[in-house]
Amino acid sequence: MLALLLSSFLAIGVYYALGNPLCKPDEAYHYAYASHIRSGHGLPVIGLTPGRGQFAPVEMEAHQPPLYYAIVAGIAALLNLHDRVAPSVNPYLLGTLEGNRCLTVPLYSTLSESPIFFTGRLISMLCGALALFFAYCLCRMFLPWPVALLSIAFMGFNPQYLFIATSFSNDMPVVAVAHLGLWQLGRAIREGLTRKRAVVLGGIITGATLTKLTGLGLLIPLGGIALWQAWKARRGQLLQEAGIAALVVAMGGSWWFWRNWHLYGHPLATHLLTVLLGRRTTPWTLKDFQDFISYVWKSYWLAFSPGDLLFAEPIVYGAIGLIVLLALVGLILALQHRPHIRPLFVLLWGWFLLVFVSFLYLTRNTPIFIGGGRLLFPAAIAVGATLATGLTEIFRRPLPAPAGLALLLALYATIAPGRYMDPAYPRPHLVHELEHPPNYPLGVSFGEGQFELIGYDLYFTRVAGRPALSITYYWRALKETSRNFSVFIHLQAQVDGHPHLLTQVDTYPGYGAYPTSAWRPGWIFIDRLALPLPSPGQAFSGTVTTGLYDLPAMERLPAYDRDGRRFPIDAVPLAYLWADGTGAFRIFAPVGIEAQR
Repeated sequence: MLALLLSSFLAIGVYYALGNPLCKPDEAYHYAYASHIRSGHGLPVIGLTPGRGQFAPVEMEAHQPPLYYAIVAGIAALLNLHDRVAPSVNPYLLGTLEGNRCLTVPLYSTLSESPIFFTGRLISMLCGALALFFAYCLCRMFLPWPVALLSIAFMGFNPQYLFIATSFSNDMPVVAVAHLGLWQLGRAIREGLTRKRAVVLGGIITGATLTKLTGLGLLIPLGGIALWQAWKARRGQLLQEAGIAALVVAMGGSWWFWRNWHLYGHPLATHLLTVLLGRRTTPWTLKDFQDFISYVWKSYWLAFSPGDLLFAEPIVYGAIGLIVLLALVGLILALQHRPHIRPLFVLLWGWFLLVFVSFLYLTRNTPIFIGGGRLLFPAAIAVGATLATGLTEIFRRPLPAPAGLALLLALYATIAPGRYMDPAYPRPHLVHELEHPPNYPLGVSFGEGQFELIGYDLYFTRVAGRPALSITYYWRALKETSRNFSVFIHLQAQVDGHPHLLTQVDTYPGYGAYPTSAWRPGWIFIDRLALPLPSPGQAFSGTVTTGLYDLPAMERLPAYDRDGRRFPIDAVPLAYLWADGTGAFRIFAPVGIEAQR
């Protein structure tokens, strides 16, 4: 049954890892960290120049311990892996009225195009399965096997757990090592803390600490167990065993602590969060705390996007909340009837509280709520075991009702990506041949024969309640490139004989879904972008132009018509717009190169 459950988790995990968009939290930053090591540049360093503005992607997670990234980089080097499509940060995140809801671009890639990236995801998935195995071993020492199995089912088939377990990040590796540590702490409770076990625990906590700083907190329950057993047995030597474990951690992690002290003036480097994310300028209010709890609750179960962009329906969180409340009542009854399980839940909920308080401590000074519910996953078995034990106690039978709820959760986790992510993050529309030619053929080439704008369509629409001009682009890739060029759309008028920009859109193609580094010759990309127009009460007339440019250099790609003539300022005219100020718009298209001249 355990093998069947883990196999089911891995099967759903492969679907999450390979089939879902690259929209998981901060994946581009974590990927940049591993790529930095893979390229032979060593560990990244955060530049702390006074008054500095934005930080490079590789710096955003450079305060994290390096173990996970080094493993990914080592496997990539061993297998000689290279990404043809290298995921990167979307500079236009939330910068347009629609689209650009994903931090990572391109929105989709494949294992063959980005083997290093998907290696990182698959390592996380294996760590997620290992965490379930270690959690089962812990629960099995105190609970019957059906309840222990249900505990990890409620833990592993949580949609958000699967979402994070298939992300390129160090979140799930530390979850795995933390649950290994909890298992060994459970053994120390049942069998006593010995010197050998203390050394083993010291090694585990060292590995957890070098994966993510959360792991260092395992020293606190270890110290609590040693203190309790020393008091109970009247043997002070047990405190020495805990000291040995702490010494192992200090020795194993000393180089990392010293590096942080040398570079940043703090052995744990936790203060860098306010450097990277900014410092909160107002004190927390009761409303802030309520919003925080609501955000953490929802993002613990399902938040398929950075921040709060893609939650489930409110009824989902309400239903889960009722089940959790029922389980808590059942757990209280179970603790009264079965004293032998009390040490397990003291350990689990003590650790959960410790993780939660440290999370709250770190986010209190940042202007945004960092991380979300995923930062509680190092203690996820506390929730899973509570649901399994409490529901089993309520229903008085070990399997039918609780197992049905666990199965329902697994089914929900399986359909969740198709229900929430697929509509929110549509795949790029690619074809080999057009069924119908564009309304306005162009045949414009960009750069040194890199891209061709075959033609375009135009029509009026509304975006976020505003009038807009929808433009359908028909792009053809002629050559591969490793650079991501941006599309611009300008509505420009003449005011007193001088050009005046009325409105504009700048984005990667596909609103970040399909940047030019992912384009492949032989495919036509049908892209739909929208240019917001001035308010209906504003009279104007102007020309809509478009083109491509390199964002870091702010240089436009040369644009040529069919006859090889270069467009002025490399802006391709698409239409002439006119509005009388009463809400009526007219399109005059196409506008040729001679008209623009």
